[in-house]
Amino acid sequence: NCNMCHDPHSAQPRIVRDALIQAMTRTDYPTLYSESANKTPIDVKDMGLRGFTRKIAILGKPDSKLMCAQCHVEYNCNPGTDPATGKPIKMDDPRTNLFPLVDVTRIDDFYKHASFKDFKHNQTGALLTKMQHPDTEVYWNSKHDQMGVGCAACHMPKVKDANGNVYTSHWATTPRAYIQETCLQCHKDKTEAQMNKVLDSMNAHYNGKLREAEASMGQMFIAFRQANDAGVDPAVIKQAQDLHSVAHTNWEWWTASNGSWFHNMPQAKESLAKSVAASQKATKLLRDAVAAKVAAQAQPQAQQTAQK
Repeated sequence: NCNMCHDPHSAQPRIVRDALIQAMTRTDYPTLYSESANKTPIDVKDMGLRGFTRKIAILGKPDSKLMCAQCHVEYNCNPGTDPATGKPIKMDDPRTNLFPLVDVTRIDDFYKHASFKDFKHNQTGALLTKMQHPDTEVYWNSKHDQMGVGCAACHMPKVKDANGNVYTSHWATTPRAYIQETCLQCHKDKTEAQMNKVLDSMNAHYNGKLREAEASMGQMFIAFRQANDAGVDPAVIKQAQDLHSVAHTNWEWWTASNGSWFHNMPQAKESLAKSVAASQKATKLLRDAVAAKVAAQAQPQAQQTAQK
């Protein structure tokens, strides 16, 4: 509600989500915020103990990218597994209330640093991260972000009421609901119909890349089943599991985010290509191991046949 983003007394822009404040003040691992050259300054105020340490952060200026990041981020709020020890992580562990605030190129490294994995895949046995909705991280450093366009410019634009009064719409929805007040404010060479065609083509292109990644992982799953049935060396299986983790991260990051085909298409294509490469490498590794296993088993039989 209102007081998530506005101080109820002064109406100053603020953030109250504790995990976001923790991420923005983290010093043990770099974040998108800490590495930003033009980040909005924050004034963190300790409000005392209210069952837990309660903090708020007053923003130096309105910044919808940070205000929206209270919800639209990759986060963890579930139990999991410590990959370093294999022990379960329960809800009393601070890692179950965690915002990484990094982009897709660092998310695996961050969770390795935090020593956290969400679940074990029921077919491959790989320990994986369950992505949430990394909308802020996807948008951060995108073309529109670099141009200074904040989330509110497209999702909460300036509109007029019936009397002609201008106000900020708080109906946070797709810009397609009011293209005239959003896209066409900058892209003045386009009509609404043309802009919708551009958006449709971007979405279709992105979906093609997404389906390619999923098809590659489908082949990898088949290879895993064949390798397990053939009794392939566990060391080879482990190599393939590590590749599955890479393929999974660079696929699910995009399926979990909202509007990623628009928010950061270049990064999406690069990451999805990385997913395809990892799953194809795992598939080849497993199929080669199965072929070698079959050949090794067939050799004694061939020798026996020759002796007869």
